[in-house]
Amino acid sequence: MDITIPPKDNSYLAGSNAKTYLLLFLFWPFLAFVLAIINYSQQTARKVIYIFLIYYGFSFVNENMYVDAFRYAKRFIMTAELPFSDFFVIVGGLYTDSSVDIIEPLSRFIISRFTDNPQFFFAFWVAFMGFFYLKSINLLYSKYQENPNTTSLVLLLFFIFTVPITAVSGIRMPTAMWIFFYAAYHVVLYRDKRYLLLALSASLVHWSFLTANAVLLLYFFAGNRNWLYLPLTVVSFIVPNLLAPLFKNLAQSVGGAIQDRYKGYSNEDYIEGIQQSYEGASWFMGLFENLALYFLLFSIIYIQLKDRKIMQESYEKNLYSFLLLFLAFINFGQIIPSFGGRFQILFYLLATTYVFLYSVKIKNQPLHIIKLIGIFPILLFCAIQFRMGSESINAWIFYPGFGLSALVRELSLAELMFN
Repeated sequence: MDITIPPKDNSYLAGSNAKTYLLLFLFWPFLAFVLAIINYSQQTARKVIYIFLIYYGFSFVNENMYVDAFRYAKRFIMTAELPFSDFFVIVGGLYTDSSVDIIEPLSRFIISRFTDNPQFFFAFWVAFMGFFYLKSINLLYSKYQENPNTTSLVLLLFFIFTVPITAVSGIRMPTAMWIFFYAAYHVVLYRDKRYLLLALSASLVHWSFLTANAVLLLYFFAGNRNWLYLPLTVVSFIVPNLLAPLFKNLAQSVGGAIQDRYKGYSNEDYIEGIQQSYEGASWFMGLFENLALYFLLFSIIYIQLKDRKIMQESYEKNLYSFLLLFLAFINFGQIIPSFGGRFQILFYLLATTYVFLYSVKIKNQPLHIIKLIGIFPILLFCAIQFRMGSESINAWIFYPGFGLSALVRELSLAELMFN
């Protein structure tokens, strides 16, 4: 069930309506965005935020040749030069050695029939990802309004920044992640099987979500079996390498593109490259994700040991049980470089949701232990996500005048603030 909150009458923007927002957006898009956040309970305000996100996508700064977005833009320009007859070549190449996803190559080809400007391509993907991004935020925001408190607000902020809209530079993975989360939320918490198809569709955006869907289906049919999931989770922290031969054999038995992708993730050169990238990064870049994980694990353990009695709703028990199973899946998946790590971010979304559901049931306590322990890793995580995302944010997007940032793309927020 999708919970929505009816618009409130009170507003910080006198007489706020669609026409007022439209005029303000044309005059100063960022100001309209800020006021929309203040009035987030209004449906019109949420639409303004969505439009601003698309505006960010169209103003996307893409100067860093080492990020995925640069490669996607280059590929889009090359696709625009292909004749329409090559559409059948692209379709015929799906799920081969060259491509294992459907949505990205199809959207790239279709959009390239109308323009060779990759900014339209990024605007499309921001619109696609942003739809499920905001829908997911709305799920938590509706709960937050039931008992607003500072602990819930901090956790909501963490949820928003875990996979921010600026992560769209990765195109496929972050989009698939929000699709899967939104669907899994309904499947796990409310046993709504209608969302299973939506969860499966995430695999059309990024093939690796076939594995996440396998875990989701396993849970859906097995149900809450904590007597099995809990020891499995404990074991997954100790002996994950035992499943390495199984993953290898599974990839080889499937063959084709999936086998090639497994080799790409597990060969020695790839592993060495991953290790070197971490060695060259600042110490806190490797620290911030671990701190977030330890904070979430501590919070879940704390809730189970001290306040489990207030987390007795069926949807809360469902989510906790699924977290155990999914965490075991992630730990065993760590044997494949990049594979387990990418789903660890998805675990952050799910685990944050569980801790958030707990926070909206407690009284506002300025010194609550979860907030005290979490404030540093959360702020550090958000700060680093902002720093990384600032590479693609056009600095001109903050200035008055609609369309200005689309005309001047050379100056990113990162260049303005950090260089």
